[in-house]
Amino acid sequence: MDRNDVELMEKKTVYQGYFRVDRYRLRHRLFEGGWSGVVQREVFERGHAVAVLPYDPVFNQVLLIEQFRAGPYAHGGNPWQIEIIAGIINSGEDDLQVIQREALEEADCRLTGSPVLVARYYMSPGAVSEHMAVYCARA
Repeated sequence: MDRNDVELMEKKTVYQGYFRVDRYRLRHRLFEGGWSGVVQREVFERGHAVAVLPYDPVFNQVLLIEQFRAGPYAHGGNPWQIEIIAGIINSGEDDLQVIQREALEEADCRLTGSPVLVARYYMSPGAVSEHMAVYCARA
């Protein structure tokens, strides 16, 4: 199945702040045949992102960063998270521009050579539209 197997009845923005939440009313085809009933789902719209894991072949090490994150704080966890470099794609940027920009901003790190695409995936497809591309690159 694909996008043609979904019928959108309504899409409405129900929250707009730093991020956005849209409410969808839709139905979709069923694997057993026929159509589902109308379902309502809220989708967190936060933009699409690109990440990079910088690798230093001289030291045979990767670079990780530590940043404050509101999600773990809200959950009751440690808000200082160890992670790879990542950033939201701005209008007109491609993946490689984003990882170069973010490597400099977040780690004062310059990437060299041709980054290698590791994976593309949706962060939490049940409720979030964000799509992530992950690269590995020499630093």
